Amino acid sequence: MLSADLTHFEQTDPQIHPAAWRLAEHLRGIIRAASALPTGYTLESALPCRRRPARRTCPGWLRISRQDIPPYVYWECSNCQDSGVIQGWQNSPYDLRPPLRIDAPGLITVEVTDEEHAALRRLQLLDLESERVVWGACRDNGRVLMTATDEDLDDLAASVAFEANQMQDRRRQRRLDELSDKLAATLTPFG
Repeated sequence: MLSADLTHFEQTDPQIHPAAWRLAEHLRGIIRAASALPTGYTLESALPCRRRPARRTCPGWLRISRQDIPPYVYWECSNCQDSGVIQGWQNSPYDLRPPLRIDAPGLITVEVTDEEHAALRRLQLLDLESERVVWGACRDNGRVLMTATDEDLDDLAASVAFEANQMQDRRRQRRLDELSDKLAATLTPFG
């Protein structure tokens, strides 16, 4: 079990300590996912396990839960049992604690593929609400589901479209355009 304090990774430089940087990025993703949902839930997240048992990618996904008092984030792999606890995350730039409950009325659920979710996680220009939608994605029977309000989903679709327009790589641009269209289509009743 890994026990980490996120504040210890604040000055990590990817050029000097690449392994520490990759671990820090992994922990930051876990914090984003954990803080995107209210406390008390266990999230079957869409984040893949980073372990490589026997030099093969672990097929597992991370189960994440959070408690606010005292503030800890717990995570474990659904397959290889890699696990950890993170502290020192509250009020960091990765703390996405939302003001609404996931069972609030008026929320929309969108199914995305693993590849689409990975592309969304790589976007750099998302606002706080869009980050909550992306990092709060969960797994349900092999599907990746994102839950959002109509307005937040519209903002996410617009952010994806904006980043697609900035892309130099035509293939990535086309993929982001398709993803933006998919998100926008969920807002239109009856397709």
